[in-house]
Amino acid sequence: MTVRKLDADGDIATSGQQFVSNKEEVAQTIKTRLMLFLGEYFRDTSDGTDWFGKILGKGRGLQTAEAAIRRRIAQSPGVLTINQFSADFDLTTRSLSVTCGVVTPYGQTNINIESPS
Repeated sequence: MTVRKLDADGDIATSGQQFVSNKEEVAQTIKTRLMLFLGEYFRDTSDGTDWFGKILGKGRGLQTAEAAIRRRIAQSPGVLTINQFSADFDLTTRSLSVTCGVVTPYGQTNINIESPS
């Protein structure tokens, strides 16, 4: 499977290398799935990451946020297992950064994700 490459701004690449595959494909798919807000996709409003309800919502603990993110990563196409995971929540900016390593059919890949602002 091959997917369209996204540039640094998250837009579809229209010049140069326009497709990614293998480890890069899995990493991009994970990032895309995590950045999709719950209910945002008009064709399936049950899809998405519940950033406001389960992750950054008031009264949510870090364990709840980590579990929601781990589940979303583990269910991504091409992920065999998560072998490294760390999350850091900044109370001042109310932002979450996640670093994880996943095993894919193509080998190990590492992903860094910042919560949407």
